[in-house]
Amino acid sequence: MATVHKALFTWFVTLIFFILFVLRADDTVDWNWFLIFIPLWIFDAAIMIYIIVNIIIHYRSPHYLHHVDRNEMTMKRKYALLVCCLFKIAFQFLVCLRLEYFSISLYYVLIPLWIMLAAGLGDNFRVLVAKVPYR
Repeated sequence: MATVHKALFTWFVTLIFFILFVLRADDTVDWNWFLIFIPLWIFDAAIMIYIIVNIIIHYRSPHYLHHVDRNEMTMKRKYALLVCCLFKIAFQFLVCLRLEYFSISLYYVLIPLWIMLAAGLGDNFRVLVAKVPYR
């Protein structure tokens, strides 16, 4: 899939989610919050399928042990992206539970998001430090 198609799909899913979110927040519709978040879960499923297919292609390649391409993601990064996607899904699920059924503390709802953001910050810092030449 071309980059333009990925961007259009992302914008379309985001637009649908925001339209549903505004309709629910304005009390125009009385739908369950889990229905409102379906576009985001479809997007997350597409991302997870894309990452899993890349992992399978990487392992099916006969030279994956000997050849390292600078433009390809490493396996650690692919697994980290998969875990981050799972944390994002857990955060969305907890938000839906809080909005629809339970009065869960925001502290517990935001734990997956904090873990994901801390991991992303650590990864970005690691990449920046690795790219700086020693003097």
